[in-house]
Amino acid sequence: MLTHAEATAKRQHKNVMLVFTASWCGPCHLLQNFLADPAIRPIFDRHFVKVTVFHAEHVRRRDTPGADQMLDSLQDTDTSIPFIAMLGGNGKLIVDSVRPVYGRGRDIEYNIGFPYDPNSQVWFLEMLRRGAPSLTSSETQTIRKWLFQHKGN
Repeated sequence: MLTHAEATAKRQHKNVMLVFTASWCGPCHLLQNFLADPAIRPIFDRHFVKVTVFHAEHVRRRDTPGADQMLDSLQDTDTSIPFIAMLGGNGKLIVDSVRPVYGRGRDIEYNIGFPYDPNSQVWFLEMLRRGAPSLTSSETQTIRKWLFQHKGN
């Protein structure tokens, strides 16, 4: 599955957006609704080959085979979902949804999941800047406006 997506991305001069999700996860549903919205989907389709990986399902047979190992290879901490990773056509990680937070004498990281608050939106837009360098200012504005208007609804 991922090998095919990487080959397609390379051929189409795109990157891969790998989304780890689960059917029981509320923020995962918000992210899927965002990515499927008619105003948003064409933007992501233009820049990414999207792969959805079902991880930690209550019904194990619905997990994507190898989901645990795939997530572990990308993020070595016990991260939450949804988890987003943007990969090059060569399979190399460009950026993921684990946002570094600096201050108070130590550095910590946290997964933004669905970007519903201003801090997570800033990181999400930075992810897009890195993962889709040809994203236009108009596309960025469309994404920003959608996130602001929906605020996790």
